[in-house]
Amino acid sequence: MAFAALVISVPAAASSSLEPGVWTNTEDVYFAEEEGREKAPEVMLEVSKEKGWRRLDAFGEPLSDWSTDPIPELTRRSDGEGWQIGESEIRKSRPFTCWVSARKFAGKEDGSAAWTFTRGLTTFDQGGRVFVAGQGEAPDVTLRLRNVTWAKGSRNRPSFVLYVHKDDPVRAVSYSWASPDAELVGINLRWVQGSCSLIEDVGDE
Repeated sequence: MAFAALVISVPAAASSSLEPGVWTNTEDVYFAEEEGREKAPEVMLEVSKEKGWRRLDAFGEPLSDWSTDPIPELTRRSDGEGWQIGESEIRKSRPFTCWVSARKFAGKEDGSAAWTFTRGLTTFDQGGRVFVAGQGEAPDVTLRLRNVTWAKGSRNRPSFVLYVHKDDPVRAVSYSWASPDAELVGINLRWVQGSCSLIEDVGDE
């Protein structure tokens, strides 16, 4: 995914009041049933003032063409603090760049471990994912980022979470966490390690 597309400046003629970036309802969807609410369809939007808006998947791949029409069902939340699509809250994500290193199935000739290394993987912290194929030399790995806000009534504190998925896209192999405003999060599971850091000074392009 070319992350520059996620941070392009928004046109004066933009059809949306949302700031430029990626907006999702990941947290609203995740805890809807636990809070006794109907689970809304997943929404991931990329907003640009130059191009309007389009739908994305969790890997940042476009699911629709750019549109300057009004975003369907987009309204201000009743508290005036944010936005919703229908009854589902959407939140603006922060952009991150990640690296992943996976242990290869075959080691070096001297018996030491051999590792892959992939960097420059761009994603976002409201349900974004990056996938690294092992190419038959190492396990396939997916990293997922969430800025978790727990269900109402939970005593858990909000956390910025990095999940590692191997074979199951839903259930993570393991995860690590940091404070919600953290600019860096990482993990080392001996067979895979990785880290994601905030993309700063994005600016308009």
